[in-house]
Amino acid sequence: MEKMQTLSGQLRSPDEEIRRLAVMGLTGYPLAEIKENLYFALGDGSWRVRKEAVNALLTLSSVTADVMEDLVVMLRSPDNAGLRNSAVEALARLGSQAVSVLSRHVDDGDHDVRRFVIDILGEIGAVESVPFLIRALDDPDPNVCAAAAENLGKIGDDRALPFLIQALAKTDIWLRYTVLEALVRIGKPVPLGVVTPLAGENLLKKGVFDCLGAVGNVEAVPLLVEGLKERVKSAREAAAGALVKVRERLPAGVAKREADSRLRELKGSPYVEGILASLDTCDKSLKESLVKLLGIIGDDRATGQMLKGCRDDRLRRCCLLAFKEMGRTCASSLVDAFPFADEEERRFIAYVCGELRIEDCASLLREGMRDVDPVLREVSVVSAGKVGLAALFDEIAALLDDTDRGVREGAIEALFRLADRAGEPVLKTALRLASDECPEKRRNAAILFVSLNEGEKLSFLIKDEDAGVRKTAVLSLAKLKAGKYLGSLVLALADEESDVRSAAAGALGDIGGDDVLEPLLLALKDEDRRVECAALKSLGKLGSERALPAVMAILDKADGPVMIAALEALEGISGDTSCEVAKSALENPDEEVVKAAIEILARHDVTWLGEYRERLLTHPHWDVRSSFIRAMAALWGTRSLPYIQSALETESDEQVKGQLVELMGRMR
Repeated sequence: MEKMQTLSGQLRSPDEEIRRLAVMGLTGYPLAEIKENLYFALGDGSWRVRKEAVNALLTLSSVTADVMEDLVVMLRSPDNAGLRNSAVEALARLGSQAVSVLSRHVDDGDHDVRRFVIDILGEIGAVESVPFLIRALDDPDPNVCAAAAENLGKIGDDRALPFLIQALAKTDIWLRYTVLEALVRIGKPVPLGVVTPLAGENLLKKGVFDCLGAVGNVEAVPLLVEGLKERVKSAREAAAGALVKVRERLPAGVAKREADSRLRELKGSPYVEGILASLDTCDKSLKESLVKLLGIIGDDRATGQMLKGCRDDRLRRCCLLAFKEMGRTCASSLVDAFPFADEEERRFIAYVCGELRIEDCASLLREGMRDVDPVLREVSVVSAGKVGLAALFDEIAALLDDTDRGVREGAIEALFRLADRAGEPVLKTALRLASDECPEKRRNAAILFVSLNEGEKLSFLIKDEDAGVRKTAVLSLAKLKAGKYLGSLVLALADEESDVRSAAAGALGDIGGDDVLEPLLLALKDEDRRVECAALKSLGKLGSERALPAVMAILDKADGPVMIAALEALEGISGDTSCEVAKSALENPDEEVVKAAIEILARHDVTWLGEYRERLLTHPHWDVRSSFIRAMAALWGTRSLPYIQSALETESDEQVKGQLVELMGRMR
């Protein structure tokens, strides 16, 4: 008793911290002993004290209906907002157990209490409260009606739809706007005939457009296109965002016929200026919608704004796609803008010219290839190749001697693309490079010989003095996939450099055929692990059972990357055998080997899950546990839920815990 008197006095101390500690001191006592002091603390002037009081109340072993009724009484407190807030928080945190008590007060005589109760029910989100909130849509107080609509939207139960639709017939503008927002949150189809007429009310236009974006279909398209002409910025932007959402839900053919055709009619109209004006002020998601619409409309006035949008990493891809949608429509605008654009914009103009294959941009790209900016030179030369501008061959070839490596690589890429249109000059250039003293140029020659199908020239470069040239020649020869050059690749298996031997082993797998088997089996004896791994990968591609004994022999002594490569090769040769070996590999001390074995087994079988479940769920390495959990969830589906729940109780790694929680959420 004395202790309680002390705490009661401390709750009235002018010191906030003393009061907060006094509230903490109330915990552990029966409610009957602390009720008066605890309720007093719920109305404290400090939010920290009130928070502690709410926590103390909720730690009671049982919060009875009487206590909940007391909290509802606190909602009536006219002079203590803190007490009301505490009551709201406590009731909301009590969750579904408070619904029964709260539902008795949906018809309370005090409209403020009704509003509080409805907001709390919405915060709880229990579907049991939906009938009571539906009833509140007819409350005599308009604020209560609006609160009911808002919270029905929060809960998202589609049982409320017919009653929300009825509420749209009421005259209260705020209520109807709130109902439209609720329909957006529920997101289920509604008859458009009850929504679209409301667009005649200026104050409801934005709400109508937002609603159509969430639930509208092809019938909403004409109204939303008209919405792009609205003078009020918020309504116009809502129509734009909604139109993109509706369009993305439509089949491609319907979208082009019903939406895109109408949008293209806006080209050249003053309404495009309104869309462009919004690009400077709206948020990212809306900017993306506006850019998509501008791309479909195809008005070249959008060129400048979309070039500016390319500066934004988050918006760049969307702008480039819009340029592609505009196609040649924007060609003249891009060419005209180039001389006056800044450095970054010039790069994007050159890039877009290449992506759109704009043939009229030759002079622009020629200027870009001569610019002092190496990035612009690189982008311009690559675009010249994409467009197929053989007329710029000399300018492109000149950049093979550029001081910037990226520009030189871009020139090779462009010449590679021009091989079909300018085969003879490309061949002359490749031959000149092949005899140059610089290894880089000889490597570039090997790249060009692929585009010209010059396998003999590549076979010659496989004997080059520079290992980098030899490796590039091997990789290039593999791209031709011609068996007649097999001898050159087999010769490369004996190269003094392991990088070349590894490339040759991989190339043999790309070419395939019975003749590559014996050379690959010899490559398995290479002293370099990378060559061994490349040979195993190629044997897996080949899939010949004649390689099975050699691969099995390697498995007996392999570890690490070689072990993984052998397991994967075995999978390509004999799926059944690979599963048996993979089960044994689950005991391997190397976690990477165990992960590879799990992946192989998951591709072929489900029977192993039960046998190895316990040991893999308790494996010492978190990444193995994570890999097995993914495999189990994919193969067993909801059957794995009890084991995931059990694993969550003992899991120590936060990343794996997060994975388990995510999987449980998907399955429930």
